[in-house]
Amino acid sequence: MNSPTSASRSRRALLGACSLLLAAATLTACGQSADSDADAAGGAPKADAGAFPATVHTKFGDAEIPKAPRRVVALGWSDQDALLALGVKPVAIVKTEESFAHGVGPWAQKALGSARPQVLNTTDGYPIEKIAALRPDLIVGVQSGLTAADYGKLKQIAPTVAYPAGREAYGTPWEEQTKLIGKAVGRGKEAERAVANVKAGLKKDAETYPQLKGKTFLYTFPQAANGRVVLYKDDRTKVLEQVGLTLDPLVGKAAKMNTFANSLSMEHLDELTSDALIVWFNTPKDRQQLESNAVFKKLPSVCSGAYAPVDRTLSQASSAPSVLSIPWAMDKLLPKLAKSLG
Repeated sequence: MNSPTSASRSRRALLGACSLLLAAATLTACGQSADSDADAAGGAPKADAGAFPATVHTKFGDAEIPKAPRRVVALGWSDQDALLALGVKPVAIVKTEESFAHGVGPWAQKALGSARPQVLNTTDGYPIEKIAALRPDLIVGVQSGLTAADYGKLKQIAPTVAYPAGREAYGTPWEEQTKLIGKAVGRGKEAERAVANVKAGLKKDAETYPQLKGKTFLYTFPQAANGRVVLYKDDRTKVLEQVGLTLDPLVGKAAKMNTFANSLSMEHLDELTSDALIVWFNTPKDRQQLESNAVFKKLPSVCSGAYAPVDRTLSQASSAPSVLSIPWAMDKLLPKLAKSLG
């Protein structure tokens, strides 16, 4: 699955910057104009006064942006959401789910409108030649897996905004992501407003569902192949904590996996005793297998109805939270949990 939670992806050998730019020029000269469909998606809203030239500091270097970009390529898993929320329609985005119409989740369809960005498959690495052929004037990869090598190639094509210093791949909080992208496109004030609006919405959710306050929860993913259950401790859980829920201490006691999750052996499934349990499933078969487990059926959250199964679409909305996906995801998750925890 193309997801921030996937194992490390394979990387294709990257071509030299000169050959990439030459390939882009050749494609245009042969009649495959990079202006065609991509221009219909591009465009820049009015920038803040004095926003340009802008310098955006990132982990791999500074992006010097001379003027408001019109052709933006979004390489982060939710960077397109931040751009769309700010009125910028990217010319290309990365593929996340097969079911997403025109490459974006249902929460971003309205903001996308009639734009049809090119959807890039990054399973085998970032398609540098295709990106160069689009002739972007800005590349953003804030919520991405960019490496220093990737960045070195991309910055030869256009100013590139990676994740900030001190952050890791796929590890930039949604607030920081929105503001960083806002600065890059000259919409810093609008970015501040967008973040404030979502935070206000989460505060309202907490007031609407007071029964959530102090109740423990776990956000998990069953890995049947290796007999373990992933327990998350990242932005998806931080958002839920903002509406009053408390992350179950079990997460900290489980075996460390990486910076955003720990794991528990299926043999200890009975330790998932949180008040609420959120489980995302990669396939219907995975769900059937877990829900038929005798131990799982007896968990407190399952018996009380505070068990929320999550499909791939809702998982994407919550695992890569954005100013557009958070309100949508909360509308899907909270009413059911509040009803069962009331």
